[in-house]
Amino acid sequence: MKHNFFLKISLIYFFILTNNAFPLTQNKIIANVQNQIISSYELKNKIKAILFVSKQELNQDNVNFYKQEAMRALIDYKLKKEEITKFNIVIDNNIQTDNYLKNLASRYNTNIEGLRKIFVSNNIDFEMYLDEIKIEFAWQQLIFNLYKDKISLNNNEIEEELNNFVKKKENIDEYKLLEIELLLKNNSEDKGEIEKVKKQIDLLCFENTAIKFSTASSAIDGGNLGWINSKSLSNKIYNIVKMMQVGEVSQPIFQGETATFLKLTDKKSLKKNNINLNEIREKIIVSKKNEYLSLFSNNHLSKIKNNALIQIK
Repeated sequence: MKHNFFLKISLIYFFILTNNAFPLTQNKIIANVQNQIISSYELKNKIKAILFVSKQELNQDNVNFYKQEAMRALIDYKLKKEEITKFNIVIDNNIQTDNYLKNLASRYNTNIEGLRKIFVSNNIDFEMYLDEIKIEFAWQQLIFNLYKDKISLNNNEIEEELNNFVKKKENIDEYKLLEIELLLKNNSEDKGEIEKVKKQIDLLCFENTAIKFSTASSAIDGGNLGWINSKSLSNKIYNIVKMMQVGEVSQPIFQGETATFLKLTDKKSLKKNNINLNEIREKIIVSKKNEYLSLFSNNHLSKIKNNALIQIK
């Protein structure tokens, strides 16, 4: 299909309902994504959800700042939703969704029902937000289904890495990491985008910049990767992370068609006597698989986006 990706974002229609940051106007269609629409209500709700999750004030400056990235996220959401329907992926991810919501709710010292009430009290459509989370997990399942047979792991390398650890009799470090992943266009725009992200990290903080810019699935959680075992990291990433101080942000790490920023928020060391080698082996395998799946996810989304009819009104 001919590429019609018209990103002439003039969102003069979008402010609705009775909030000072959103003057009262009629709800309108502001974009068409294939056979789906994006309404001004959806855009308003997405911006408010972003501000809420990142604990930022709802004001006109923040609304203006986030509306372009909110539109990008909604376009991706619509494309992923259509692709999930095309491949008949059943949206059955209750455990993953509940775990994500419990983690988010814990930031506000409440449970999922309490989180729902907080959304309502802030005039944010919780069901719309919930559907985005479900679609993201279903998308991850789709990518796994499509590309799992293309994941080629070198078992000799995995065993060699594990054996080297045993021979050295070393402790294992664990790192609590955040990530921002940028999909590169391999043109002159990449340098500008990277510099913009660097400035936003200083201005907004790392988590909020991840929500705004990151193309990784972790973006919905502020880029949070949780605790990562050093043996689960590639040599390239490990050599960078081990030199970082807590609170430090890395320079962009280039891998394939992505540039990734990492932030180290905490670290700890596990004594070898308390380490299960089978668990370490599995973590190495899972980490390497996730690297492949992240690459496949970005490539697949780029492909369908480049061939989609997307019109911004």
